[in-house]
Amino acid sequence: MKVYICDDSKSDLLRLQRYIQKYAQEENLQIETEEFTTAKEMLMAHNAAKEKPVLLFLDIYMSQIDGMEAAKKLRKAGIKTSILFTTSSGEHAMEAFMVHADGYLQKPYDYEMFCHAMSKVSGQFQREYKTIDVRIDRMNRKFQLKDICFAETDNHGIQIYCMDNVYRTNLSMEGFKEQIGDEPAFVSCGRSFIINLAYVEEIDAEMIYMKNKEMIPIPVRLRKQMKEKYQEYLQNK
Repeated sequence: MKVYICDDSKSDLLRLQRYIQKYAQEENLQIETEEFTTAKEMLMAHNAAKEKPVLLFLDIYMSQIDGMEAAKKLRKAGIKTSILFTTSSGEHAMEAFMVHADGYLQKPYDYEMFCHAMSKVSGQFQREYKTIDVRIDRMNRKFQLKDICFAETDNHGIQIYCMDNVYRTNLSMEGFKEQIGDEPAFVSCGRSFIINLAYVEEIDAEMIYMKNKEMIPIPVRLRKQMKEKYQEYLQNK
């Protein structure tokens, strides 16, 4: 899981990096940080990155492009990544609200204040690490939902398709649905498939083309609905 830190103060940047590492250890999270001293560098890296960050820490007062302007550019581009602002002034609270920021850390802040701000985005981390429990070859195994392309019914169980392999399990499709809950990326495609929209390459009139090169037929009655769900997912991504 990736987190960006953008701050032109080296000391503030290093302090925030330490806080994130401490928080990750306490919460048993795998967080990798990338640090930037200008918003221009951060925006370029974000645009080029294959793995997008789940959270941005943006200092507001920076030269050239400030943090608020950078946030507006991201939101205008449709990026919905969580944003926490860091600043020495409290006068930008309304602007932060307008760009749908998740929090506002006013400098100087301590670790307790940092943790309070992080509690507002903890749901994003939980979704990132959400797992299901299945039994494969008489052994229990956990799968992170974000690694599952789709599931397909198979006799009395299901097959779980990931990018690198296919796993046969006795878990029923109903049991799979119960474990994934209301995750917005997962949708049913008829009775036989549940797909992760994050792994959809393309949808045409009859077929869903997945990034793992598998193809899933769309029942006639669901063709319009599946396209609409995929478009909605892309808009909210």
